[in-house]
Amino acid sequence: MPMLSLFDPLIENSKWLAVAAVVVLGVWLFGKQTALLRRVVKIHPVKSALVDLIAAPMMILLFGSFVQRISTIYGPAGINGRIADFVFLILLLSTTWCLARLVELFFLSIYKQDDASYLPGLQRGLLFSGFLFAGLVTFLYLQGYSITGLSISTGAVAALVAFAMQQTLGDLFSGIALSIEHPFKLGERIRLSDGSEGKVVDINWRATRLLAWDNSTLVVPNSDLAKQGFTNLHGFDHPYAPWYEVKIPAEVDPRLARAILLEAALKCSKILKFPLPVVRLTDATTVPYTYMIWVHFPNYPSMFAGREQLFQEIHYALKDVGAQVSPSINELHTRRADTMQVEPPTTILALKMLDIAKSLSDKELEDVAEMSNHITIEAGTVIISEGEVAQFIDVIIHGVVETSVMTATGVPRVVDQLRSGQYFGLTSMLMDSPSFMQFSASTNVTLIRINIECLRKILVNRPDLHDEFAIIMKQRIDNAQNARLASAQTGKRFTVKDFLHRMEQWGS
Repeated sequence: MPMLSLFDPLIENSKWLAVAAVVVLGVWLFGKQTALLRRVVKIHPVKSALVDLIAAPMMILLFGSFVQRISTIYGPAGINGRIADFVFLILLLSTTWCLARLVELFFLSIYKQDDASYLPGLQRGLLFSGFLFAGLVTFLYLQGYSITGLSISTGAVAALVAFAMQQTLGDLFSGIALSIEHPFKLGERIRLSDGSEGKVVDINWRATRLLAWDNSTLVVPNSDLAKQGFTNLHGFDHPYAPWYEVKIPAEVDPRLARAILLEAALKCSKILKFPLPVVRLTDATTVPYTYMIWVHFPNYPSMFAGREQLFQEIHYALKDVGAQVSPSINELHTRRADTMQVEPPTTILALKMLDIAKSLSDKELEDVAEMSNHITIEAGTVIISEGEVAQFIDVIIHGVVETSVMTATGVPRVVDQLRSGQYFGLTSMLMDSPSFMQFSASTNVTLIRINIECLRKILVNRPDLHDEFAIIMKQRIDNAQNARLASAQTGKRFTVKDFLHRMEQWGS
């Protein structure tokens, strides 16, 4: 590398001076974390960056010259060329790094972030990596490498990386979009859609970091932040102008109320006097009246102390005129209401609803009730299956019972829905014949279950009811004729004589 020979005369004539220059330049470049140099860099950032742009190449060239001289004497043959290429690469990278720093300071001046030393992490990373990549490409081009082949291989690797890191790249590009749109700056406060808020302290390649009021750090992925809406509350140099509602009794003249509220706002030292506070009557259609006070604070953080001061001054101002902030007023009219007692139907009351019990006396109904019990069936439960002989009568108190038959094709068919006050199972129970229908609970069902012994006892003691009871049963059978005809198992057709014969057998 010809540039390494620029300092050969200095090294030959003033070796120690060259060593001292390397040391001084190294102290400047690598010792900026000391208190003295850090303060100088903070006060004069642009001048420091210009000095870096000169000092870094000089130190690299001087150090490279020393290394090349030593390798000429003690190193193997041919190593000088490799050293020269390595020094040239470091020279290009350091130069592009210093140029990136100057560009960073330029952007900081555009964004008016004079109090900031660096851009957010994502913007800074993209800026410096772009300049370093340009330096690397320049080095490879000067060394004779094919840029086309390099771009093809780099594109293939980038495609694989993009496939494996989809979520991470989503955060990266969302961060880039936020950096380009620039909806907020470092140091500003933002409020997220879920109510969380904090001061933006960094935007890196994956997430945005917010410093909350309790000094905790809220890490929000860039992709999540880009998808949701947020409110920029800005920083200390941006006024904050909220409005507050105050309710005052309707007895206070609105002109007096507005004057009192305005005077209270003007007494607050933490509220800006320009623009002036604004007081408006916003709602006089309800009691109490609602007033709006619009004020300006120097910034969002100062709002908390200023709001407290404003509420105190409003309290004192209203108290001085004998008024106060009014709560909401509601008129309530009352009257004595009749007491309602809601009770479930008794077993006797439910039995009186049945056609088979209309001829029974109260004593007979009580006997039936004593031998009956309430049961609850869950929805979907089969109560009586088709072909099963029933051993009881079920009276529906609450719910719906679905009746279905099996058709000749083997497909069940719903023929009826029984509701409160209806009953089932009587025909199968009396005649000891299989039921030709299936009874299932469509909803949760409450039943009164009457055992066969109840009817047996009544019919034995009341022969006069045989004819009436047989007619009722025949009518129920006739009403179910269409359902039987649709069933695959039609069963036997009963007559009134069949029922009378059955009841006579009970009495024998």
